[in-house]
Amino acid sequence: MKNLKMMLTALILFSAVIFSSCSNEDSNSLLLSPNSTGSSNAPDLSEEGKNPDELDLSEENDHRNPRGYIYLQSNDATQNSILVFKQNLNGSLILQSTISSGGIGSGGGLGNQGAIATSKNEKWLFAVNAGSNSVSSFRITNSGNLNLASTISTSGIRPVSVTLHNRILYVVNAGSDDISGFRIGNGGTLTAINGSIQSLSSSGSGAAQISFSPNGRYLYVTEKGTNNISIFPVNNQGVAGAGTSTPSTGQTPFGFDIARDRYMIVTNAAGGAAGQSSATSYNGINSGNISAVNGAVGNNQAAACWAAVTKYGRFVYVTNTASNNISSYYIFPNGALFLINPDITAGNGPTEIIVADDNIFVYALNSASHTITSYRRSLLGNLVEISTTSGLPNAATGIASVK
Repeated sequence: MKNLKMMLTALILFSAVIFSSCSNEDSNSLLLSPNSTGSSNAPDLSEEGKNPDELDLSEENDHRNPRGYIYLQSNDATQNSILVFKQNLNGSLILQSTISSGGIGSGGGLGNQGAIATSKNEKWLFAVNAGSNSVSSFRITNSGNLNLASTISTSGIRPVSVTLHNRILYVVNAGSDDISGFRIGNGGTLTAINGSIQSLSSSGSGAAQISFSPNGRYLYVTEKGTNNISIFPVNNQGVAGAGTSTPSTGQTPFGFDIARDRYMIVTNAAGGAAGQSSATSYNGINSGNISAVNGAVGNNQAAACWAAVTKYGRFVYVTNTASNNISSYYIFPNGALFLINPDITAGNGPTEIIVADDNIFVYALNSASHTITSYRRSLLGNLVEISTTSGLPNAATGIASVK
């Protein structure tokens, strides 16, 4: 009888595995239930050995060396510049050049994510000039250096974040609580789009970031002051329509990144309150009708403000500025979040963070110590510190990567 029970149990387990292998990506059948606490409910981060973000860290890929560049904005109130760093073989950084942006910065923190953005083909870089209310475009050379192409007024006050889809570019102006759009022409010229200026949900909205949906049909703006996420439809000519607002699931929505081409992972700074930070995953971003997948998943840290998703959308790293650390989450196939590591060591006041285009190295800007910490991704969503680059401008902001 005992042997019969064992055989039946084995058969049930085997059937469950077979059933799981036939499931599509929208199900959680390959994983256990998403839960922010308790190792007993931990997901299979390897996805039965098929997690592409984990496979990038496998031994056969270990010989790959970085061949990319990291860009940072000085945000200096006298002369805004873009700093170009070259990745060394071990992922550490060396300053290669400094290029004038054609404008001036604010000289202080912008409370933002996305002051710099690069085109999908990695031939162009765009940066806001918060002090001169303008946005600039640069051609990226084969050596990673930049040639200033165009600078144009944003028709607003204090632009803090920029996003682009194909040849359409938008900025959000935190000082005037609005967005404005531009067409990217040959040679990187920027031309204002008539009728593209739209207001955020209210004055004093505290805009933090703007980004296109993956399909380019919607713009999303996080508003720290209103606890809203504003959504703007974009027509085929690149003209944004009037916005609508959705209350944030989690207090003080700040930075965000896109995972699996259909989920928006948003940090919730909770006004900087100790132990109250969280992150929320939203679906419906390609339809303009967003909803939280599994609520605001806490990390027990303070001031979660910036987010960076890995290449294949399985992991997200969140900087906790007031806790001086980084949290990592796993992103389920259905978009749900699972907290992996709440407190990876970082520098003082970590803000902007980026997963480099090689999907191996991660860089975090530390606003209080004026440094960049270089990390190598390791298995199970963790980070291994490599080096620290010091001597950055005091007001530095924005970070981007090309290879």
